[in-house]
Amino acid sequence: MTRPTETEPSTQGSSESSKLSLLPVLLWTGAALVGIALTNAYIFYKTPPLVSKLDGGEIRYFPTTNGDVFYKKRGSGPPLLLVHSIGAGASSFEYRHVWEKLSETYTVYALDLLGFGKSDKPDVEYTAQLYISLLGDFCRNVIGVGNQQGSVSVIASSLPAAYIIALAHQDASLFDHLVLISPTGIEDLSDPVSPTGAAVQTGLKTPILGTGIFNAIASKRYIRQYLRERVYADPEKATEAVIDYYHTSAHQPGGENVLPYFVGGQLNCNIREAFAALDLPILLVWGRDAVQTPITRSRAFLEANPSAKLAIIEQSGNLPHDETPDAFLKNAHDFLAK
Repeated sequence: MTRPTETEPSTQGSSESSKLSLLPVLLWTGAALVGIALTNAYIFYKTPPLVSKLDGGEIRYFPTTNGDVFYKKRGSGPPLLLVHSIGAGASSFEYRHVWEKLSETYTVYALDLLGFGKSDKPDVEYTAQLYISLLGDFCRNVIGVGNQQGSVSVIASSLPAAYIIALAHQDASLFDHLVLISPTGIEDLSDPVSPTGAAVQTGLKTPILGTGIFNAIASKRYIRQYLRERVYADPEKATEAVIDYYHTSAHQPGGENVLPYFVGGQLNCNIREAFAALDLPILLVWGRDAVQTPITRSRAFLEANPSAKLAIIEQSGNLPHDETPDAFLKNAHDFLAK
C-alpha cells in the first residue's frame, strides 16, 4: 500500500514575519543609542573649563607618561602635600577652606590626581598602583624629598590616604607626618578585583552606554543627593555652588574614564599589613557623623597600629577639612608642629 505523502510545513513565512517584527526593535534601539550618544556629547560640550578655587599660589603642571597633573603651590616653610578623595567631580577643591591658613606655616602643594579636576584624564587603565607611583614621583620630582633629601608631611583623604600608607611602607624616607582623613583599605575598598567587578568594569567602558551611566551618576541631581546624604553632616553645606563645581569637574573631557576602574575594584588597596608596619607620627581624623566611611572604621586602624592618634571632629561628615575647617586646622596644626 502506498503511504500518503506528508507535506513539510513552510518556514519561509514565519522567518519573514520574525524579521519584520525585529525591525522596529532594532530601529528603536538604534535611535535610543543615537539619542544617548548625542546627550552625552552635549553634556560634555556645554560644560565650561574648570577653574581652581584655591586662592593664590602658583599654578603648575607635572608631566607624567600618562598626561599632565595639575597642582598649585603656595606659602613657605616645611613642605606639606594635600591629596583629595576619589569620586565623581572630586578634586583639590575640597581643601579650599584650609589651603590659605596652611600656607601661612607650610609650603603647601595641592594636586588634582590624574583623571580628576584640572589634570589630564587619559583613557588608560587606572589602578591603585598607578596612583601610588604617581604620588611617589610627585614627592620625589616636584617636592624634592626622599633619598636623604628631606621628607614631606601629608594630609590625604579617603581612598588616596590608603595610597599614601602603601607608599610610606614602600619608601619610609618620603614622609615625616601623616594626617589621614577617613582612610580606607582595611575594611572598606580593600578587596581584590572580583569576576563581578571585572564584568561591571567592562560594561561601564562601553562607549555610549557607559558614558550614559556616568552622566547619570555625575548628574547634578545625583551629586546633590550624594553630598547631602553621604558626605556632609549638615546638608546645607552642599550649596548649589558646591554642586555646580563638582558637576563641572566631573564633566571635563575624559572625566568618565576613571569610574569603570573604581566601580570594578581596580582602585582598591589593602593596607592592613602596611599600616601596621609604619613607624612615623600618624593622625587619623574622622568626622563624628561620617556616613560613607563611618567612625567605627577607625577601630581597625587603631588596632593595626596602636601608635596612631585619633582626632574626632564634631558636627562633621566625611570631609571635616571642608565642613568644619577651623576644628580640622586646630588638630592638624597641633599634630604637625610636634
